Amino acid sequence: MKQHLLIFLILLLASCAQKRSNNLPAIKIKITPADSQAVFIEDIADSVYYVQLKATKDLFVNQISGFFVTDSLLIIADHSQGAVLIFDQHGVPRTKIHRVENKRDQYASMTDVTYDAQQQQVEILDLSQNKIFRYDINGKLNKVLEIIGSRYFGLTFAKSKGMYVSEIVNNNKEMVRLRLYKEKGNMVTYHSQELSFFPLIKELDIAFPHQFDNYKDSVFYFPLLDDKIYHVTLDGATPVYQVDAPKENLITEETKAITTVRDHFAYWKKMETSGIIYDNNSLFITDRWVSFRYSFQSRISPRNVFYSKKTGKVLQLTEYSSRKDAAFHSRNKIIGKLGDYFVMKMPPLHAPAPGAAAPQEDISFMFFRLKDF
Repeated sequence: MKQHLLIFLILLLASCAQKRSNNLPAIKIKITPADSQAVFIEDIADSVYYVQLKATKDLFVNQISGFFVTDSLLIIADHSQGAVLIFDQHGVPRTKIHRVENKRDQYASMTDVTYDAQQQQVEILDLSQNKIFRYDINGKLNKVLEIIGSRYFGLTFAKSKGMYVSEIVNNNKEMVRLRLYKEKGNMVTYHSQELSFFPLIKELDIAFPHQFDNYKDSVFYFPLLDDKIYHVTLDGATPVYQVDAPKENLITEETKAITTVRDHFAYWKKMETSGIIYDNNSLFITDRWVSFRYSFQSRISPRNVFYSKKTGKVLQLTEYSSRKDAAFHSRNKIIGKLGDYFVMKMPPLHAPAPGAAAPQEDISFMFFRLKDF
């Protein structure tokens, strides 16, 4: 009897601890949007290396729509080809996942792509068929999942174990941002919906390719024009980080209620003149860092933020240069992570001769690990 009572008390305490952890206030990430900083990469990173793709005429990249990296692979989604290209860690081509004419059981269009690092599988969303196609890293089709309740499945999605979460940007009448689904056999079934849209953006269909990030088998999400980064589970979306900016730089309730923005260009013009932070994207979380990117005033000068989990300090950058290469300048965003290395697409490592076009396969990436600050 005493043993049973002890077990009950342990479970009760564990439950209470879990409830307390869910109710903890979001960790604040303090930024000042008006501040901008150009840096030498050697001053902020203690390790830098490059990988150049050694593409072939049959396996090359036109456009990087999605990027995932492991210890041994570079996985690149290319919407212009409707394909996923897989290279080894040195940039050598390995395989290509693509449509084959007149072949059954394959995707017809590539709405979005994610990589399940735990299962080492590429998953391709095809909303034209309301299905998710699952491939191994050798390009073999392993499974096809039918999406049940797919009417409002979003254009971008993420996965954590048996949970799928999609961002809805197609003017849904429920005015929610996220739909959560569970995998069940050969189906993905609707579970719940989370977070609200507001009138300003509900009809614009604005989405970015990396507002979701996976960290330690969990999904994190940084919604458009929100100041919070959420941890998403089947139990809901809980804010875990909050952008702490001057009040005049945060979106107001009055702005959220505006319904007169006609199109994307009108939206961007309004955002640029409003003095608020907008178009937050490129979210990446590692053991040491929380990194994201947002625009302020001008879309040609976005801010890249790195928040140190250890010190609570923030590094905000607008441009990278190099002490070793005077020709190197980059305003590119972070597109991937490997441990505590961040990955950025780079200009060609070797510039073409004057008047010559850059070779199609000349795509390279910079991996850099930040110093503690």
